[in-house]
Amino acid sequence: MHMDRAMFSKKQIYDIIIPLILEQLFMAAIGMFDIVMVSGIGENAISAVSLVDFINQLIYSVLNALCTGGAIVCSQFLGQKEKGSARAAVQHMIMLAVCAGSVLMMAGLAGNGPILRVLYRSIAPEVMSKARVYFALSSVSWLFIGLFCCSAATLRVLGYTRISFHTSLCMNVINIGLNALFIFGLKWGVFGAGLASLISRVVVSLFMFRAVLCRQKMLDIGMPWKWKPARKFFVTVLNCAIPTGLESSIFYIGRLLVQTVVTEFGTSAIAANAVGLTVTEFLHMPGSGVSIGMITIVGRCVGADEKKQARSYARYLIGVVYVSQGILNVIVAILSPWIADRYHLMPQAKELLILMLVTHAVISTIFWPMAFTGASALKAAGDIRYAMIVAVSTMWIFRVAGSWLLVHLVPQWGVLSVWYAMYADWIVRAMLEWKRMHGEVWLNKRIQV
Repeated sequence: MHMDRAMFSKKQIYDIIIPLILEQLFMAAIGMFDIVMVSGIGENAISAVSLVDFINQLIYSVLNALCTGGAIVCSQFLGQKEKGSARAAVQHMIMLAVCAGSVLMMAGLAGNGPILRVLYRSIAPEVMSKARVYFALSSVSWLFIGLFCCSAATLRVLGYTRISFHTSLCMNVINIGLNALFIFGLKWGVFGAGLASLISRVVVSLFMFRAVLCRQKMLDIGMPWKWKPARKFFVTVLNCAIPTGLESSIFYIGRLLVQTVVTEFGTSAIAANAVGLTVTEFLHMPGSGVSIGMITIVGRCVGADEKKQARSYARYLIGVVYVSQGILNVIVAILSPWIADRYHLMPQAKELLILMLVTHAVISTIFWPMAFTGASALKAAGDIRYAMIVAVSTMWIFRVAGSWLLVHLVPQWGVLSVWYAMYADWIVRAMLEWKRMHGEVWLNKRIQV
């Protein structure tokens, strides 16, 4: 990647993306450690935690997408050297994220039982009772997840990725320590797992928000009571945040609907699917970290009207994901029997898990980077609506409808039908994103107030 007056050196790129990749690994580890540490209690506990974790992922994705929209606006304003507008974008993003987190928390607490019964009507009563406990504690954490997401998005887009990484590491250390105390020491089971996650999220979100207010020097954010809400900045942030939020929420609603298909195959299938998704989420962390870095790198290039650099950096970063994710997939495919043993699964669930991990390794290596990291490049440039339309369309046509169709046409595949439908979604999405990135339209979406 040779460019005159490059906006980012290779060292600067890796200084941005490596902490982000590690941060994503640690963030994903919270759900994984909860599942691993309750696995000794039995498959009912694994199923309860994993089913609620799907809802947690939906909430996190909505709040994170909302903040991603604000971060894209901030990044492009920084590229345009409009620091006042960038500051206002951050302030309005934080206000929106905290309000959204509060509303979601109250809705979750008020609708605990009905929400779970609507989504998972087929699960056993003993799984439901544990799921309700974990869901209540998770609901309280959603306000703090909103605060964490907006604080982390601000620090990342300003280049303070190490702060975000270190706090995510602390979150996991706190979570693991409290899990050990609550689950194994005090024998609190699923309640202990949920309480550990809640406490770790509260502590770290408050620390992150303090860092935004006091530790970063690029933008003088000021104290919240001094902020002046302005309609034009709410509109600008929401113009990016609403499409990203809709895409993310519709995506996870689709996943939840697919999960209702999984519950019909019994507890072993639920457990194998939960562990498979948990492990494969880790394999996507390099791509997730690079995708977040795209906002800072590609977003600033487009804001500065450096279109050639934006395209070049996007291609380079997607290549980084292909290499890193390919290596991880090969390792996991080889170690899949050993990984299955670590989760204390029954023989049937273990066999399913190994097949999931091996097939995933092949498809993910070839198609996932372009499908998802490529989409992030488009979003960072401001081509948000196209990315949303592609993501929502392929999700519902291939993953949701495809899962239902395969389950009925090829019932002998069982829960694997859901995975094959997911692969079809990735393949089509990757082809559409590849075609878009080879054109010029996505580079002409510069954001203005």
